[in-house]
Amino acid sequence: MKKFFININILFFLTAFSLSLLLAGVPTQEIQNQKKELQIFSDIERTFSSGNISLISSYFPSQIYLSLSTGVNGFYSGNQAYYILQNYFQVYQPIAFKYTQRSESDNGFATGVFSFENRNKKGTAQVFISIEYSGARWKISLITIK
Repeated sequence: MKKFFININILFFLTAFSLSLLLAGVPTQEIQNQKKELQIFSDIERTFSSGNISLISSYFPSQIYLSLSTGVNGFYSGNQAYYILQNYFQVYQPIAFKYTQRSESDNGFATGVFSFENRNKKGTAQVFISIEYSGARWKISLITIK
């Protein structure tokens, strides 16, 4: 009788251990969202370092708010935002971008310093970007460059 209880205990332990290994290998929705959030921040950083708007255009919702040092200020469609930012980076050619703050939540934001060259002069601008998780994906809701 004692052997039977030991075998059941071993069986229970092995089942519980196997189940925990199986569940540990499957990322939860929250972990997947965090990875995607880190990806959006990485893509934003690469965009502001290179000027390649294509890296973030997939994150543009149907309406995005832009406020730029050039006087652009308002809501624009994703397509309009693409070309506005493309033109901006042609005038203010990116040198580097560095985050100064990031908030990782369902309505996250980031601030940073954008270094650029304009007419052979180097300058910097403060950047504020707001992101939100909506419709099962991350979207950029606001970009401010001042």
